[in-house]
Amino acid sequence: MSSNLSIKKICECCKNEFIAKTIKTRYCSHNCNRKHYKLVKKKGEIEIVEKATKLNITSIEEVNKKDFLTVSETALILNMSKRTVYRLIQSKELNSYNFSTRKTLIRRKDIDYYFELNMNTSNLNQEQIKENITPDNAYNLNEIVEKYNISSSALYNIINRLNIQKKSFGKHVLVKKEDIDKIFIS
Repeated sequence: MSSNLSIKKICECCKNEFIAKTIKTRYCSHNCNRKHYKLVKKKGEIEIVEKATKLNITSIEEVNKKDFLTVSETALILNMSKRTVYRLIQSKELNSYNFSTRKTLIRRKDIDYYFELNMNTSNLNQEQIKENITPDNAYNLNEIVEKYNISSSALYNIINRLNIQKKSFGKHVLVKKEDIDKIFIS
């Protein structure tokens, strides 16, 4: 099926005049068609990126004005994932209020309080606990392994999982006797 049409058209890419064989032809050659397609695709991608960038900038400014934040907004401010924010809420480290299954709000004051609490208490408490660990009231790791017949890797896992404080003392690592005894005796 060949066409007997001869229509003068202007190429959308190179703007040269050509003779088209069909009504729908828009380009003078396949090369012009490819070039224009790539140009249109590139412009579309640039618009999408610009649009996304503008949304993030305005949303941060809007979020900073609010006293009550959603989980998404909190994650944006804290530069965390939503899942991490939900984990903080679930562990009661961050106060929130659930209006429904899909609407959880967090006060900005609670976010500030979370940081103040963690910055002030965590460093002081850990340092005080480490100061209380002495060779008289603590086991070294080898003693624990021998006394309770446990592998050293299992002991390390237990200490890390339960956040038990340990202290380096020379070439030994010390752990309070009462902490270890609570775990293995009970």
